[in-house]
Amino acid sequence: MEDAKKILVGVTGGIAAYKVPGVIRRLREAGYEVKTIATEAAFRFIPEETLAIATGSRIHTEKTWWDESGRVEHVSLARWSDLVLVAPATADAMARVAVGLGDDLLSATVLAGARRVLWAPAMNPEMWSNPATKRSAETLKSWGHSFVGPAEGAMASSEEEPGVGRLADEAQIITAVESTLSADAAR
Repeated sequence: MEDAKKILVGVTGGIAAYKVPGVIRRLREAGYEVKTIATEAAFRFIPEETLAIATGSRIHTEKTWWDESGRVEHVSLARWSDLVLVAPATADAMARVAVGLGDDLLSATVLAGARRVLWAPAMNPEMWSNPATKRSAETLKSWGHSFVGPAEGAMASSEEEPGVGRLADEAQIITAVESTLSADAAR
């Protein structure tokens, strides 16, 4: 598909990272061109190979920061993408961008002029309701970033009571991607 929208999926270090290959597959099935960035922390929860298989290409990491053409990868990825989808979006990833820290590939890409950013938060309910996390989310929203979720329900840890903090389900994320891109087209 020649004019397929380009989605850059940023995977961060949360337990919900294991759900992201399903989201990536659904995006590709819907006709989107997909590339993936994964933080080093993401690889504690999901193997790079699993993400590469879902994406259908190599994963962009701290090790690939400079691409073979000599261009700075965070700038070229920001320019390539029509939308950056951060899923799962941890409190750490949101805070890093909200305060302007660009010392990892994902945050640097968002800060390097990504056109649209959609955050899909997933974290412990207490982390989501923490004033610092709320402040980060409000800052990102004030920049025009969008959010999908978090959802309410059982958490990954058996020690956690159900609450608001689960990653939105695949269908909700895909709908939010489509809505975000449609809103851009309508402008």
